[in-house]
Amino acid sequence: MTGVHSDGVEAVITGIASKALRLLEEIPLCDSCLGRMFGLLGRGFSNEERGRALKTLLVMSLHARIREGDAGAREQLRRLAPNIGELAAKLYEEVFGEKLVPNRCYICESRLQEMISLAVKRARHMLEGLEFRGFIVAARVNDEVRFREDEVKRRFSLEYAESIGSEVKREVGKKLQQLIGVKPDFEKPDVVVLVHVPEGRVELQVMPLLLRGWYWKLARRVSQSAWVTRRGERRYPFSVEDGLFILAEVFEADNIVIHASGREDADARMLGTGRPFIVEAKRPRKRISGLAVAEVEANSYAAGLVEYKLLSEARRSDVASIKGETQHRAKLYKALVVVERPISEDELKGLEEAFHMRSIMQRTPRRVRHRRPDVVREKIVFSVKTRQLADNVFEAIIHAEGGLYIKELVSGDGGDTRPSFAEYFSARAYCAELDVLGVFS
Repeated sequence: MTGVHSDGVEAVITGIASKALRLLEEIPLCDSCLGRMFGLLGRGFSNEERGRALKTLLVMSLHARIREGDAGAREQLRRLAPNIGELAAKLYEEVFGEKLVPNRCYICESRLQEMISLAVKRARHMLEGLEFRGFIVAARVNDEVRFREDEVKRRFSLEYAESIGSEVKREVGKKLQQLIGVKPDFEKPDVVVLVHVPEGRVELQVMPLLLRGWYWKLARRVSQSAWVTRRGERRYPFSVEDGLFILAEVFEADNIVIHASGREDADARMLGTGRPFIVEAKRPRKRISGLAVAEVEANSYAAGLVEYKLLSEARRSDVASIKGETQHRAKLYKALVVVERPISEDELKGLEEAFHMRSIMQRTPRRVRHRRPDVVREKIVFSVKTRQLADNVFEAIIHAEGGLYIKELVSGDGGDTRPSFAEYFSARAYCAELDVLGVFS
């Protein structure tokens, strides 16, 4: 059994060495590029170590044959040595009495190791002063280098080869980790170190910091995001997003963007349970300051206008999720309704009954049709509770499906929303004030 096992190992060794020999007889390869052609074999070795081991074995074999008087080995050394490089230099000089002039690596032009060292140095410098908890390395390989590598793999049927991009990512990542003491994070990296191969140029992609929270809009004439007219003038003096801009200083970010689950009108308050949102800090240089600091700064800046509660960090997928929730959430509103004629308590009771679990057909309101698709949507009003305040004024608590425009539910929008409060009263009606009291799943 032992003999069979030994024969099997020898056959594998011979096969690997034979394939390495075939490669180097035709193509000059540096240690790393040769080793990478067998990169999926063995554990704990770098490709440079694999390549040096294979070249060392070939040089030793040639030396043994030369010492045994094999004339063919001398000629093979003459052909192979320039493609092997420095590991064959001493033997070449001893046998032929002249200096070896190595050929440049066919794949990387003998630049790979120098490029990796340069990329690590550049990345370390670029990461200085940046707060991050994890990183990954990405590689963008020049088309010409990729073509040459793929050509070698196909030509010699190299089933255990890995790509130069994979080697660059691994080696730069390992060396950076040793230098900066931060581990790679392949699931949620704060920074992506992009290395261009073979130039060694480095770009940093600082991932945005996403924070999940809720906001309460305490004042009217406050839009959700800054509303700038075509003439460059602000429509409203303050926005929910404005209050979060202070986080650009907290996190030393390039910009701040808000992503919310729907939006209320600028003249409507957001009270009660508040509205869920995610705030995005783009390219933050600081991110470990903590939620508490960010929340205090935002609330201090927007005092009396908007109140914020920051809960936790979020993922990019959460942004799409929170925006997609808009149409599926139920909303609770308080509307101050004015009717052009006096109304009775019996009529208000009738209104409550008429709009209990009532289906509403609503065309996109005229006031937003310039920026929203012009479609007709069916929405449900679950319930309406009323309280009369004057002959022609009442307060309505409206529980409705997300996406229903409440102002148009009241006014009818010229018949584009049916049924409406105005249609029920057979009189013009409008929403004088609107508050959002709750946003529910």
